[in-house]
Amino acid sequence: MTIPLKLSSDHRNDATLVSNLFLDHYMPSANGEFIKIYLYLLRWLPSPDHDLSLGGMADCFDLTESDVLRALRYWEKAGLLTLSRDGSGNLTEIILRKPKDPSSGSSQEAIAEEAEEKEAQAEAETVRETAVKAVVRQTPPADTGVTRRNYTMQELSGFQQDDDGELIMIIQQYLGHLLSPNDLNTIMFFYDGLGFSRELIEYLFEYCISSGHTDMRYIEKVAIAWHGRHVTSVDDAKTQCSTHQRACYEVLRAFGLNNRSATLDEARTIMRWIKTYGFSMEMVLEACRRTMNTIHRPEFNYTESILMAWKEAGAVTLEDVAALDQARSKKREETEASKNQGQSQRSRKSFNKFHNFQQRTYDYSELEKKLARKVQSTASSGPNKP
Repeated sequence: MTIPLKLSSDHRNDATLVSNLFLDHYMPSANGEFIKIYLYLLRWLPSPDHDLSLGGMADCFDLTESDVLRALRYWEKAGLLTLSRDGSGNLTEIILRKPKDPSSGSSQEAIAEEAEEKEAQAEAETVRETAVKAVVRQTPPADTGVTRRNYTMQELSGFQQDDDGELIMIIQQYLGHLLSPNDLNTIMFFYDGLGFSRELIEYLFEYCISSGHTDMRYIEKVAIAWHGRHVTSVDDAKTQCSTHQRACYEVLRAFGLNNRSATLDEARTIMRWIKTYGFSMEMVLEACRRTMNTIHRPEFNYTESILMAWKEAGAVTLEDVAALDQARSKKREETEASKNQGQSQRSRKSFNKFHNFQQRTYDYSELEKKLARKVQSTASSGPNKP
């Protein structure tokens, strides 16, 4: 549900004015997307009746709501605005603050360091929020090794009492609403069926909700994917998400596809190369490089055929691949030499074909005698009578 936001300020302008302090001191160190969000707020500040919402801002700049929230948090830390939330943690108001001259306080070096630190934190949040999307792109295993069942109210009540209701309270704050019996049953499945610790369950909800996904079926799909990849702790989850995201990014970059994310099928293929086939990233990237050098376009199926050939040949390192290349080159040279030799032999045989016949011998004396006898026989028979 789209929650309308109230936008106000402790100063009022009749036009969209951008402070020189912002341009001089805040803008140079900020992410471009963050600057767009701040200018968007300035634009609509004089119009309190404007339908302002996270979803609206996200649609305007082709971003996610998480991207918008990250920008707002950045400017809040920079002191340019204040965010207000209701009891459920939903953002309800954005208050713009007048930019301050940093030179009046700390040094310019300290300001630059602070800006870099804020940008690094924002980048870390980007990685974290993207990671859950990457995990969902992976195909959950067909057999999770567990059976989903409906837990009794007594079992659910016991689970909450053992935890003193702390986990349930945290999840409800994340979701912004009370949990239904079916929601509780799903969380119990994470704990009892998948063997997740309470810390991992909390981290699961934090990741999913921070990326804008509050649907319990979506969260369950992520949980099953983690279980299928033997994620048993928060550190495991962070590693899995980071590894998957980095692999997809590097493959797309090797293919020259820097302006988009991996599709579901592409992400599955990349993880098959790494997880199922067991190839290192340097082997995968080498296959991508050969694909581009050979057919001059990104083609996952062609790269797959290269990796399958290496797998069947037992090549697991770049040195193994170099040895295969050398053996292939040597075989090609031998084949070419054999072919040239065969052509040379056929050429010589064709050249000498008029000299390779059985020479005939004639006895001319005997031939003269045979001819004389034939003439004599013809004469003795006399001329033909009419």
